[in-house]
Amino acid sequence: MLRLFKKILATSGILCCFGFTIGDITDFTGETSISRSASDLSVSSGLDILLNDVAITNNGRMAITFLDESNLRLTEHSEVVIDSVIYDPNPDKSKMVLNFAQGTARFASGKLALMNKSNIRINTPVATIGIRGTDFTTTIDELGRSLIILLPDASGAASGEITVTNEAGTVVLDEAFEATSVATISSPPVQPVKVENITVAQIDNMFIVSPPDEIEQAIEEEQSDSYDSNILDIDFLEFTELERDYFKEIGETLDDYNELDIDYLNVDFLQDLLLVLDMRDPLSLKKKRGRVNIEGTLLGYDPQTQYNTIVDRAAGTVWFYRQVTGVISLRFDSDANFDIYTYTDERPSIIKLGDGGNSITIRQQGG
Repeated sequence: MLRLFKKILATSGILCCFGFTIGDITDFTGETSISRSASDLSVSSGLDILLNDVAITNNGRMAITFLDESNLRLTEHSEVVIDSVIYDPNPDKSKMVLNFAQGTARFASGKLALMNKSNIRINTPVATIGIRGTDFTTTIDELGRSLIILLPDASGAASGEITVTNEAGTVVLDEAFEATSVATISSPPVQPVKVENITVAQIDNMFIVSPPDEIEQAIEEEQSDSYDSNILDIDFLEFTELERDYFKEIGETLDDYNELDIDYLNVDFLQDLLLVLDMRDPLSLKKKRGRVNIEGTLLGYDPQTQYNTIVDRAAGTVWFYRQVTGVISLRFDSDANFDIYTYTDERPSIIKLGDGGNSITIRQQGG
């Protein structure tokens, strides 16, 4: 009866704004909460959802149903901000904006004719998802990197169509279990691929730690194309590196870093899963077609890890170089297998070279 009353309000010219109920909790398990006006509310079935509420799951799950019967489901360690929801008698004037911050969430648009589906927008830290009557999941790590998968309807066909857009481009998902991945706001979404042999129940945060093979292959192919394209842009006649005095540029900071700063034994194998998610970069090079396997940082300069990664194929070496609060310089044979744990004032990072296994831990603090 309460839900029916809310629907009547919504279709009678009442706009949903701050302070008005726009949905409620329809299911929850484990440790969950609603953050509202700097207060954390205990979750219970039927709890009203208001604008600017933040749905948070720690070791739990939560389902929210909106007035138009749109459904939002969050798995463990997820966070979604209810940014803007307006219901108008004219569905073309209704709108919904949700901000997915982290974790895995599933959104299914409502069946009631209260809102034009094109007015629904789902934001992630690196992309915007446009909806045309659909059901999909988004998995986001703590760096904002996003994996989006379009889900099937009851018949197994695509549940609709979504667009994934950022400042670098747009892709369209229109097949069941079609997926794309977005690394940063300025890097284009990966071209859609069909993920095989999965079910809806299998989609959770583990896809950040271990993305579907189809996504990893698509990422690798696009990086390979970019690498091959970029190398053609190099004017080798303009090479001037031998004229640079690196010792003068680096100065006395080289004296601040030595082998004693590397702790080869102190590796925390019990890191929290979210720390692992924060470190893993889905834009990784896989050991296919003879390429060096590097995960957790990009070739060249990576603004996240602040490492410069240089692969010298002629010499058969890989060089990791970082100069922020001090100098870190690590050079390996290209067939080496190491896990490099770096803890600094900025952020920790994990870089995997080859198959990993041999651990190096570096702790560096600013002076």
